Amino acid sequence: MATNTNISFHIYSYTITFCYVASILLYGFFGFVTCQIKPGSRLLARENKAWVSENGTFAFGFTPMYSSNDQLQVAIWYNQIPGERVVVWSANRETPATKNAVLSFDTTGNLLLNDGRTILWSSNSSTTAAVEAATMSESGNFIIYNHFQKPVFQTFSYPSDTLLPGQPLNVSMKLTSTKKTKNQNPSNNGGYYTLKMLQQPTSLSLALSYNVPDPPEDDTLSNYSYWQGPEISNATGDVVAMLDEKGSFGVVYGPRSSNGAVYVYKNDRDTDGLLYNKSLTPSTRAASLRRLVIEGNGNLRLYRWDNDVNGSRQWVPEWAAVSSPCDIAGICGNGVCVLDRSKTNSSCSCLPGTVKIGDDDDRCFENSTLTGKCSNKSKNLTNEEFKTITVQQTNYYFSDESVVANYSDIPTVSKCGDACLDNCECIASVYGLNEEKPYCWVLRRLDYGGFQDPTSTLFVKVLANDSSWDGSSRQRSDSRGRSDRSAHEKALIIPIVLSMGVLIGLLCLLLYYNVHRKRLMKRAMESSLIFSGAPISFGYRDLQHCTSSFTQLLGRGGFGTVYKGSLGDGTCIAVKKLDKILPHGEREFITEVNTIGSMHHMNLVRLCGYCSEGSRRLLVYEFMKNGSLDKWIFAPNYNRHNILDWATRYNVALGTAQGIAYFHEQCRNRIIHCDIKPENILLDDNFCPKVSDFGLAKLMGREHSHVVTMIRGTRGYLAPEWISNRPITVKADVYSYGMLLLEIIGGRRNLDMTYDAEDFFYPGWAFKEMVNEKAIKVVDKRLGVAVDEEEATRALKIAFWCIQDEVSVRPSMGEVVKMFEGTMEVNMPPMPQNVLELIEEGLDNVYKAMKRENNDHTSTFTINTNPSSRATCSYSTVSPR
Repeated sequence: MATNTNISFHIYSYTITFCYVASILLYGFFGFVTCQIKPGSRLLARENKAWVSENGTFAFGFTPMYSSNDQLQVAIWYNQIPGERVVVWSANRETPATKNAVLSFDTTGNLLLNDGRTILWSSNSSTTAAVEAATMSESGNFIIYNHFQKPVFQTFSYPSDTLLPGQPLNVSMKLTSTKKTKNQNPSNNGGYYTLKMLQQPTSLSLALSYNVPDPPEDDTLSNYSYWQGPEISNATGDVVAMLDEKGSFGVVYGPRSSNGAVYVYKNDRDTDGLLYNKSLTPSTRAASLRRLVIEGNGNLRLYRWDNDVNGSRQWVPEWAAVSSPCDIAGICGNGVCVLDRSKTNSSCSCLPGTVKIGDDDDRCFENSTLTGKCSNKSKNLTNEEFKTITVQQTNYYFSDESVVANYSDIPTVSKCGDACLDNCECIASVYGLNEEKPYCWVLRRLDYGGFQDPTSTLFVKVLANDSSWDGSSRQRSDSRGRSDRSAHEKALIIPIVLSMGVLIGLLCLLLYYNVHRKRLMKRAMESSLIFSGAPISFGYRDLQHCTSSFTQLLGRGGFGTVYKGSLGDGTCIAVKKLDKILPHGEREFITEVNTIGSMHHMNLVRLCGYCSEGSRRLLVYEFMKNGSLDKWIFAPNYNRHNILDWATRYNVALGTAQGIAYFHEQCRNRIIHCDIKPENILLDDNFCPKVSDFGLAKLMGREHSHVVTMIRGTRGYLAPEWISNRPITVKADVYSYGMLLLEIIGGRRNLDMTYDAEDFFYPGWAFKEMVNEKAIKVVDKRLGVAVDEEEATRALKIAFWCIQDEVSVRPSMGEVVKMFEGTMEVNMPPMPQNVLELIEEGLDNVYKAMKRENNDHTSTFTINTNPSSRATCSYSTVSPR
């Protein structure tokens, strides 16, 4: 019998206590309340009961903390989801309760958690107005109402680690992660993470911060922000972060938080926009269950419950703030984060003077008996009592307050380690290059963790007698002397060391570039570093070796020449050698390259790496086996096996629209491409289209609606606003896409002087046949009858909507995608003004005039603009074709 009781409690089954159902409707924070919990009610931990929302979505009561049935918490969890309970709010995460605990809703309006004679938690909701009732709402909010039907307490105002749809997070609130290790006592060791509003003098933004465990009082270095959302400047009224029912996450602001919204993440299916207080009423069941969680590993992740994932029911991640675990400060304590080959998992490597917490925790923390810190006892010690240990290819997270000094005149790497030895306050130093100039940061603290960086070197100061460091392949010791050597030993050793040093120095000078650099390059390539996160920095000699000294020419385009290359594991790459140097400093160049490299979409060409040495600028891309689209739609008749069939063309048109829609609408910063054309659409092995040549893009913040700048475009694809000096928006790309789509349909150039005067202008002919319901006549004749006429008509209508002269009439690229997918109706478009004008002028006259022009297909337009305008368009410098 005892065994059966233990089994029952281990499963922790409970009896649902349904709320008292009243006929009175109470108006409050969420509208109307029909399910009430009366004062005087209570829950006993040993009885396993809970207060459940009206439709049973959420439950409020006692539940096990971590995996132990002996430590309990008062919490809210999803009641109808199978498997381990998913907690969305907890009252007592830091102070676990036992089976003797009681949760009371007393007559004063307080919720009290008592464990014996100890009060573990209280809602502090006593009020002079009599408390009427409490309710567990369908939105996941537990609310206590007073006699005036106003909330005096609600769990949404005291979030734990989870944000639910409709739950506000204002500047005074924060999400706090649970501990990383389930089995450890929550009050011990627990560095943790928070999501909150980071306030600056004139702006604020959401930020993820790492908080050092057990910091001293008044410690200004106890937290470090490693991720920030979009910055909001000069916002008035309430500023509230929220997750809406459709799965979009962002910040709303203004009077009553309704004047403005800035997305951190926008769900493609969310067409209503972020609206504060647009939350679920207590009796409404959500269409999809979602939760935004700050996890124990420091990442902010959005989950959606899916009832059918390959036959199973589970939480599916929809978005994460940080893509690489090593981009999170403190994930290894103050150790170094090391990525595995997949670049999705990491391990921790402890620095000299640090030790791991335990077998169940991979993080590292300081061992004060080994660290070379200044103290009252050690201030009089000489440099010979310390040594520095060099940790190669390692950088470190640090705040401005951690910096003792910053040297920009360090001649060699080892001198940065010496600078730390010479400064009593220093505990470590970091060496690297900034715009080809060396820098050395001297640090007084190592708190936030390190990460792999091929361009940096970390020096850690420890006591000279520390022998705990094993000197592995990526680390070596560099001691400045040992106090236990006698003068006689030094006299014998110095001549030997000098002689050996001369020989070794000569050998190193001869072999350094030929051996050492190739080894580092091979190690980076074999681990596929370039295909994770931000682009990797290559040396010029490394790329010269990959491309066999730039002998395998792929083509010329934009500002440079593209060569085929191969990595150590056989992976093919495309290396673009820029012939013209843009007016950017190295820092700006690398910043913009990193921006491009951070854009990941199946329909965008992936930028994998770059080289910036002196005046040399090179870019490394994934290799596209099938080349550019123009080779497949404009293929000559004698090369008919290179002609794309209709189904492939339709998919190429759709995929290209999805790629453009991504950098128009789904990126944090909006990008205008400015040069959409077949030559800039590349095809992979499976003929999946990928947009290229969005170059060193200038970014346009969402608060800027239009920009005018100098543009290098291609005649036949430029929108009319470039010529008329109207404001340039993303709709200029929509126009170019429309012209591209016409060429995909017709299999020919829109303006082709090899045709006669009647046929050289394809859009005029195509529009006439479309209106006459004969769209099939203008489809590439080489396809024969293997064409879906309904799809051809739809594609033509989309194209002519895109090339309308009036910018506001053109659809967005997101709407274009919906038209292709059939989820949005496509009406018959009017004849575009530019097509009408050419026809009215007389195609014969236009044809003769164009015959007289230079047959150059590219034109450069310089458009005068307001000096405050900011460049946003690509310069066509980074296409891998």
